[in-house]
Amino acid sequence: MRAVLKAVGPLLLGIGVVLLASSLFNSFLSLRMGLERFAPELIGFVVSAYFAGFLFGSLWASAIVSRVGHIRAFAAFAAALTASYLFLALFVSPWAWMTIRVVAGFAMAGIFVVTESWLNDRADGSNRGQVLSLYMMTNQLASGLGQQLLQVGDPAGPDLFLIAGTLLSVALIPVALSPSAGPPPPPRVALSLLALYRISPLGVVGCLAVGLSNAAFYSLAPLYGQSLGLSVAAIAQLMSVTIFAGMLMQWPIGRLSDHRDRRHVIIGVTLGVVATASAIAIVGGWSLTVLLVLIAGYGGLSLTVYPLMVAHANDFTGPQQRVAASAGLLLAYGIGAVVGPIVAANLMGWFGPSALFAHVAAIAALLAAFSFWRVTRRPPPPVEARDPFVAVAETTAAPRSGADRGAAMASSKEEAG
Repeated sequence: MRAVLKAVGPLLLGIGVVLLASSLFNSFLSLRMGLERFAPELIGFVVSAYFAGFLFGSLWASAIVSRVGHIRAFAAFAAALTASYLFLALFVSPWAWMTIRVVAGFAMAGIFVVTESWLNDRADGSNRGQVLSLYMMTNQLASGLGQQLLQVGDPAGPDLFLIAGTLLSVALIPVALSPSAGPPPPPRVALSLLALYRISPLGVVGCLAVGLSNAAFYSLAPLYGQSLGLSVAAIAQLMSVTIFAGMLMQWPIGRLSDHRDRRHVIIGVTLGVVATASAIAIVGGWSLTVLLVLIAGYGGLSLTVYPLMVAHANDFTGPQQRVAASAGLLLAYGIGAVVGPIVAANLMGWFGPSALFAHVAAIAALLAAFSFWRVTRRPPPPVEARDPFVAVAETTAAPRSGADRGAAMASSKEEAG
C-alpha cells in the first residue's frame, strides 16, 4: 500500500481537492440561482451548459493532454476551472453563466482525462484493484464532504465563490510538485453509439436514463431543499446523505448482480427508485427526518444504476471493445445529462419543486419497463462468463468496469460525456 500511495498519492490528493471544490460549487450554484430568482427554465439551461461542456471536453481534451503532457494539462484545466468560478461572481446573469459553465464543464472533463489516464499508467496487475479502490474512495468521500462546506459561507455573498476558487488553486500544488512524470496517452478504439446499442441495448438506454435523472437530481436537489425552506446546513446534510448512502450500497447490490441475472437486479433497483422518488414527491415536505430517510433510500439505489449498466454492457463486449464501450456508455449518459436538467427545471417551474422527483420516478419506471422487455429478448450470459461488478461514478470522465478496470480508466480520453 505504501508503494501505491507513493506512486499515485499526489495525484489523488490533487483530484480530491478538486472534487471537494466542485461538489461544493455545484450545489452552491443551484442555491445561488434560487436566491437570484432565476426562472426555473433558465436554471435548467445553466445546469445543462456544464454537462454540454463536459461532453465536449471528454471528446477533445485528450488532444490538449497529448500536446502538453499531463502535469501542464492538469494545471491548465484547473486554472480554467478556477477562473470560471470567479468569473461567475462578477457577472450575475443567467446568459453569462451559461457560457461560463460550458468552460467549467470542459475543464472538469480535462481534469478527469489527466487523472484517470495517469492512474491507469501507474497501475499494474499487482496493484490495480488498490489503485481503483483508492480513487473511488477519494471520489466519493470528497464529493460527500464538499456538500458540508456549504455551511462555511453565506450563499448570498461572495464567500463560497472564493472558497471554491481557493481550493482549486491549492489542488495544483501536489500535482505540480509530483516527482513523477505523466504517462503517454493510450490509443483510442472507435465504437459508435449505434454499434454499442446493438451489443447492449439496455446498457445504452440505461446510461441515457441515468443521465436524464441523476444529473437533474444532483443539480436541482439543492433548489428543491431551498423551496422547502430548509437551512443551508440541512441542504448540505441532504446531499451528503444521498452520496454516502449510494457509496454504502454499491458492494451489496453489485455482489448480488454478480450471482444473478443483472437485469433482474436492475429491475428491482429501478422499481425501488420509483418507490422512493414517488414517496419524496408526495411526503418529502412533511419533515426533515422523513426526507432524510427517504433520500437515503433513493441515493442508495439510484447511485448503483450506472455501474450496473456498465457491468451489464461489459458482459456482452469483448476485451478489445471495452474501452470504446465505456466511452459510448458515457456518451449516452452525457446526452441524458444535457437534456435532463432542462426538462426537470421546466417541470419544477410548471408544477412545483416536487416535480423533480416525479421526473426521476417517471424515468425510472420507463427504464424498469424497458429492462423487463429486454429480459424477454435474450438469455443472460452464464455467471461464470461474467466479469465482476466494480463501483463506478457516472460523474467521472471514464466509467470503469469489472471487465477491464485498467482499460476503462484509460478511456478517460475518449469517454464521451
